Amino acid sequence: MRTPAIVLLALSLAASTVAPVSAQAPRRAQAQPRRDSGFWYSISAGPGWARLTCSICAGSRRTGFSAALGLGGSTSRMMRIGGEFAAWRESHEGVTQTLLSVGAAAYWYPSPRQRLYLRGGAAFLMHRANDGTDVVTSSGIGPQLGIGSEYRAGRSWLIAPFIHYAVGVFGGDVKFNGGQAANSATVSFLQVGASLRH
Repeated sequence: MRTPAIVLLALSLAASTVAPVSAQAPRRAQAQPRRDSGFWYSISAGPGWARLTCSICAGSRRTGFSAALGLGGSTSRMMRIGGEFAAWRESHEGVTQTLLSVGAAAYWYPSPRQRLYLRGGAAFLMHRANDGTDVVTSSGIGPQLGIGSEYRAGRSWLIAPFIHYAVGVFGGDVKFNGGQAANSATVSFLQVGASLRH
């Protein structure tokens, strides 16, 4: 008579032990963020280099500080797209240079098991140089490329060192104090830094 009672007691203890574990499994699965979870946003910063090339331009490339914001969505585990806004600033010998970049890009992950990505898209770049007396402005539209690798930084964040490059080669011109100075120009922008993505 005692054997059935002991068996029932053992089964009830086993069920009470398994139930909390099975209840916690979905929670743990939900706690793991996925790269294809839809909406994402990012911030990035690092050194940057900008250069204006034209028939009357010096074409030098100096180091400045750059920062960027990104916003978009993931279409699959191997692809995400978004819009981005980047800015760069540098001052040297009384001349201050600034650059703004507005564009759209796609990030492709060749392997779902790795966090390496390749970046491609298009951007509109605007460059400005001011020495306190004269102002030179230029702009252009062109491709943007890049490569980076993401690493987990907490439950919901990814940090990624990267190299991004954009060049405006179409529709560019150069203006000196508001007047036309050159009919064609190339504006290039190189970023090396790290981004933080949610």
